[in-house]
Amino acid sequence: MKKKMIVMFAAVAMTLSTAATGAHAADGPYSISKLIHTPLTIEVLINARKITFPDARPFNENGSVLVPVRVVSENLGGKLSLSGKDITIVKGTRTIKLTIGSREGNVNGKPLILNTAAKVIGGRTFVPLRFVSEALGVAVEWDNVNQFVWIGSKDIPKLEDVAKLVDIKPFLPYYKGVENLLDIYHTGTKATQAYVLEEKDFPFLLNSSYYYRWDLIKSEGGSTYIRSSTTQTGSMGTGLFFLSNDKKYRDRSELAGLRESIGSYRIHYYKEASISDKNNFGDTNYMNFRLSSVEYVGIGDAVDTKGYPILVKNLFK
Repeated sequence: MKKKMIVMFAAVAMTLSTAATGAHAADGPYSISKLIHTPLTIEVLINARKITFPDARPFNENGSVLVPVRVVSENLGGKLSLSGKDITIVKGTRTIKLTIGSREGNVNGKPLILNTAAKVIGGRTFVPLRFVSEALGVAVEWDNVNQFVWIGSKDIPKLEDVAKLVDIKPFLPYYKGVENLLDIYHTGTKATQAYVLEEKDFPFLLNSSYYYRWDLIKSEGGSTYIRSSTTQTGSMGTGLFFLSNDKKYRDRSELAGLRESIGSYRIHYYKEASISDKNNFGDTNYMNFRLSSVEYVGIGDAVDTKGYPILVKNLFK
């Protein structure tokens, strides 16, 4: 697997200065300055697990993250009551009182001034998350790189603790012609199972590195990239691969020249369409390949998972 990844990386590196033909030809050469970063969605995590917001997303206003009050109070174990414009949240010996439209609030009768007032948008009541969490006695930390609000513990689970381990048989058609990629390290046998994850399973720990989130970004030339936020170091990042609905296995090496280092974070980039598809199985129409036709996005070189493939249900459909 490692040897194949090195070969694939070399093949991609040789093409970086070559003008692409077909769609997105205007992108080369690759440059981080040519990537158009769209705002990441804000995610709220309690004890390192994402909260689900079914019908109203958190948003940032004047440096404060506002969240639907009912979702956050229930996830933090508070009992919520609404009376007109008055909001009361009770948890144990703590009582929080807020008023919609006012920056004045109090905790156990002690008056406090909020940075941002509670408000109603689209029939949903939003409150400043940090104020409510800390008032309920829970630590809060803002992660600007990942746009995460960490509440409580930041003990991220291992991949094996959040992923489903399933039979490999439904995935075998994708590996036709590259069955060697299912060889388990140094055993002479092939993997019989695979790990399957969903978007809700991020973040997780794999090979001593944290995987925080994947997002799509565009370049000035119109190409699409996967942006992967991790703590993975090393000169060559772990590759991804696509299992597409035409039952093809499509390698994607990291574009190392685009990698960003921000403190302990490493931001990696992978191209949607790649000439590797032409080199590997003769796809002359490779520049028109789209992530919408991908069933699973895989993570290569699964050292810590007994060689079982790691497959993430396509987040980008």
